[in-house]
Amino acid sequence: MRRRVICWSVFVVVLAVAINLAPGALRAEENLTVNEAATAKIRAFDREFFKEFDVYSAGTLENPTALLFDRKDTYTLVSQLWGRPLKGEQIMYAIQRLDDQYVNRQYNIPFAPRALDIVNVKGEVLGYVYTGMTYVQMYRKKDGQVFVYFPVADQFGGDMGGASVVENN
Repeated sequence: MRRRVICWSVFVVVLAVAINLAPGALRAEENLTVNEAATAKIRAFDREFFKEFDVYSAGTLENPTALLFDRKDTYTLVSQLWGRPLKGEQIMYAIQRLDDQYVNRQYNIPFAPRALDIVNVKGEVLGYVYTGMTYVQMYRKKDGQVFVYFPVADQFGGDMGGASVVENN
């Protein structure tokens, strides 16, 4: 009996240490959290990073509102209205325009553009939305599919303040 108590005590201590040493290992990815690593690669115009994605732009050439980085996998993130993916220099120009709009306060963009994780209900990161908006609308299905809706300019401000996500359970 005493040996069993000691074994369980050691097991609990080892488990507690493992959880504290690797906090990210047991935590699932959260939808629409800022991804600093992806943001840095986008701002650095990392062409190798861009090759992993189809990149779509919302808004106009001179005034994009968001860029959708859709990982080239079995899932497609784009909903209606996104149009065709951007190519090469178009991607870099759109990133530069988004950054310029934030610096120019006449656009009233609340946040510096940053990459927000798009995570399905299975916990898989499917891509990113690079934007300065306050919220992003999407539809997450239980089969793992996610549809990111085409953003509009009023998503830059207002009282919405957070993510708008519909889940099909």
